[in-house]
Amino acid sequence: MVKEKSRMLQQLINHYQRDLLTGTPRRLDEYSWFLTESGESFGISKSRLSDSEEALLQNLFAVQEMSPVLLGLNDTEKSWHSYLLGEDPEPPGTEPVRFIHGRFSGKLEDAASFMEAAGGFMEEAVVIWLSEDAFVLIEQNAAGLPDIEAMTALTSTLLSDFFIEPAFFAGQIHESTAALRKKFHAEQQLFRAYPLKPPKTGILTFYEACPVLLAAEHSFHEVKTAVSERLSETLEDKELIETLRVFFLCNLNVSSAAKALFMHRNSLQYRIDRFIERTGIDIKFFTNALAVYLLILQKELEK
Repeated sequence: MVKEKSRMLQQLINHYQRDLLTGTPRRLDEYSWFLTESGESFGISKSRLSDSEEALLQNLFAVQEMSPVLLGLNDTEKSWHSYLLGEDPEPPGTEPVRFIHGRFSGKLEDAASFMEAAGGFMEEAVVIWLSEDAFVLIEQNAAGLPDIEAMTALTSTLLSDFFIEPAFFAGQIHESTAALRKKFHAEQQLFRAYPLKPPKTGILTFYEACPVLLAAEHSFHEVKTAVSERLSETLEDKELIETLRVFFLCNLNVSSAAKALFMHRNSLQYRIDRFIERTGIDIKFFTNALAVYLLILQKELEK
């Protein structure tokens, strides 16, 4: 029977073509969603379904029950949910974004209240619910360093109001290009794959995790996939790479590095600040500097 339903789904795909979606339910206002006996979700555009066709599908397949959280999404949230978990080819916006990945130690019962609370901690942040214990905060118009203070405050609120502790993985600044969804999923995978115990704060950044992940053979490819286009383009500047290399080898001491480069200290400090502002990586801290240094070495080895 299951095989027959699977064949039937393939026939529906052939018949409805672009008006049929599979995978995570999305565009809930426009599509009717069903569930096969093997657990596959599919949706068909309401504009293509007649009343008799919908009734027939409801007899053949289970109607997909939607979470109240998904049903309550605003237009921006719907667009992001559909893009990240679906097949929409283009991101919802054109501005740079940063993904703050989050997960809980257990199931959160009141997801709607959490989303409302989380949305107030970061300006222009969109909260997307991914599963019973995972979510992502999308920082729109992202610039500079990740807002660790806001994540710390959100952690305190979740502990006091929801009695549950989150873990955060602050991603990179990404351009809104066709590669954005791949970057998102690569960061998600690295968050799950991080082999060490997270810091006491429960907050880890991509570049703090990067040295450990690069050392783990199974994560190496995902790190390369996840690295932001902005950083990759920045590291094409040979003069900048040499400046960073000297800064790192001088133990992150600006005065020593400036002397070694025959450069005024303020000029070097300006270059470092510009790098931090553009990439969102604070290379004044050892773990972040180590991550960038390893990525530079990796880039050179590939030449």
